[in-house]
Formats: sequence, structure tokens, C-alpha cells
Amino acid sequence: MRTLLRSRLLLPLALVGALGCGDDEPQTPESLTVNLPVVARVGSESFACGQTYTNVGTTKTTYEPMDFRVYVHDVRLVTRGGQEVPVTLTEDGTWQHSGVVLLDFANKDGLCTQGTEGMNASIKGTVPAGDYTGLRFTLGVPENLNHGDPTTLGAPMGDMGLHWSWQSGFLFTRIEGRTQGLPQHVMHLGSTACAPPPEGQTQGTAGCANNNRPEMTLDGFDVTKNKVVMDLGALFAGSDLDVNTANTAAGCMSSPTDADCGPFFERLGLAFGSQAANPAAQSFIRAE
Repeated sequence: MRTLLRSRLLLPLALVGALGCGDDEPQTPESLTVNLPVVARVGSESFACGQTYTNVGTTKTTYEPMDFRVYVHDVRLVTRGGQEVPVTLTEDGTWQHSGVVLLDFANKDGLCTQGTEGMNASIKGTVPAGDYTGLRFTLGVPENLNHGDPTTLGAPMGDMGLHWSWQSGFLFTRIEGRTQGLPQHVMHLGSTACAPPPEGQTQGTAGCANNNRPEMTLDGFDVTKNKVVMDLGALFAGSDLDVNTANTAAGCMSSPTDADCGPFFERLGLAFGSQAANPAAQSFIRAE
């Protein structure tokens, strides 16, 4: 669900014009190179592995990060007139490939032992020059890649720690931490209820009943000033992170029958249970 998000200045967005080369005519910008900063927070505090955060969730528990990685795709800028213009992502061989970006906020500090030392906190690409006042993107890996072979798709989709299985596909988010009540709390977003492929086919799928790819809309986004904020404090605000519903995964692994997923899905703007026909506005991601 597309949601209006207001913003305030924190750090600039790198915005560089590629200029025309005519000798007789004034040079005019033809394309823009964009470098969109994305920052991780827990409420008002910057996210960092090795830190401990207090007053998190409904029980005001402590939270020690163990992982924070998110896939995004279908990145677009929006003109003042409302036209969506796709960002052509820069292929860097590490964080961006085939229109997919891995945002990685976890290094090897503290309890964050599952990922790599490397981190990525930006989205890079080019767009035609224009008057842009909004940003839109989708969480997750697109359907046409989600059920491919991660060993052949190339980075950033080659990390098996971000993959469930060929049928279910990728973890769109891997967010994990330790709280006062649970040694490990997870929030794994991904597609569920995926049908198997035709007989004899080892990869691919006939489709997933729950795609779970939330659309993020940041209207009023000034591409010369603003940044994207992913806020775990907001994501966790309606959840008790100290207890877990009996006979379910430790936290939320996107099951439509796991009550622990309800508050997370609400804050992601995704349908869940009785809210399936009218999901709430997302509050996890905002612009500043």
C-alpha cells in the first residue's frame, strides 16, 4: 500500500548531471547519477551490531542485534507530475545485480556472526534528468528471480544465508536479535504458500499465494537532501519481543497463521489475517 511519508534534512543525496558535449549549444543535463543513502535505526538511535537498545517493543525490552539485511528492487523516482521513472541500477558485482539491491547493515561485531564484514547502505544508479519529488521501491526479490538458483544468480543473491529453498525463494529481510526474554528473535519476510513447479522441473514455481512484497512510497522526497530510514523501533513497536506464540517459529517467519507476524505485517503495510482486505499503512520505512 502506498503511503505518504514526510521528510527532513539529514544528509545530502549525491546527484550528478551528465552534461551534453555540443560546442555551439549550451550544455544541458541528460542524465542524473543518483546515490540514495539508506540508514538503519532503532528508534532515534543509529543501528550498529555490538550495541544494546532499550525500550523496544510493547514490553520495553532490550534488543541486541544479530542481523539486519534487506533486499529491494523496482526502484523508481517520481516526477512532480506523478510519472514514475525507473532507476537503472549500477551493476557493481557485489550489492547490485539484475535490478536487485542488498542493503546490509550488519558487520561481524557483537552477536552479528552470520553475515560478512561488508556493509552496504545506499542505492546507486542513473535516471533521465528531471524534476523529481518522490521515491518508490519494493521490498524483496522479484518473482522472476525469487525461485532461481542462488548459486548461479550472482551477488548479491548468492548468499545461502538469505535463501529458504528453491520453492520458497529468498528471505526478503533477515532481521534477528536477542532480547531479555528470547535468545533469538527473528523477522524473516519472504513469499509463502508457493506451489511446486511442474513435474521434473527442479527450480521455479507455479506461484506463491502470499507474495509478501510491500511497496514503499516516499512522497515529498527531495532527491538533493533526503535519505531513506529503515527503523527497527517502528517495526517492533506493536510486538512483544520477549515471548513467542507456542508451536511457532521464534519470532516471525512470514507464516499467515503465526500470530506473532501480525504486528510486523501491519507495520510493513502487508495484509494479514482479518486485515487482508484492508492492510494498514506501513511505518517501517520513512524519509528524512
